[in-house]
Amino acid sequence: MAVGTPKSFKLGKGELKFGETGTEVDFACQATEVKVTWDNDSEDDLHTLCGGVLPGGETFTAKLEGTFIQDLTAKGVIDFTWTNKGQAVKVAFKPRGNSNASIKGTVKIMPIDLGGEVNKTNTSDFEFPFVGEPTWTNGGATSSANG
Repeated sequence: MAVGTPKSFKLGKGELKFGETGTEVDFACQATEVKVTWDNDSEDDLHTLCGGVLPGGETFTAKLEGTFIQDLTAKGVIDFTWTNKGQAVKVAFKPRGNSNASIKGTVKIMPIDLGGEVNKTNTSDFEFPFVGEPTWTNGGATSSANG
């Protein structure tokens, strides 16, 4: 059996854009951590008296999560999340600038926390649920969990 070479990447020099193309805002410089996470909700199979089995359903949901450095400027991350709270907004996440890999979709904006320790650079964790599923693109190939 041949031994393969592990492949990896370092997150960085990427993009994190919210909004419509041409008017989007890029918060990549405020982000210290960004990731897309998935949850899976599986239902149990239903067994019937006659011996049949009705397979349980399965639902996948995704979230855009991470940490922002708090920014009090107009159109900064605090202003953006508070102004757009509850709104569905387009997002484009490019994990690495020199790669074609990107994740696009629509997320529901949740307001992030403001404040923290005195005399420290304050950060806020964020969690924006995707509306539907995000789309993964790498080198021109596009896919989602729905095909």
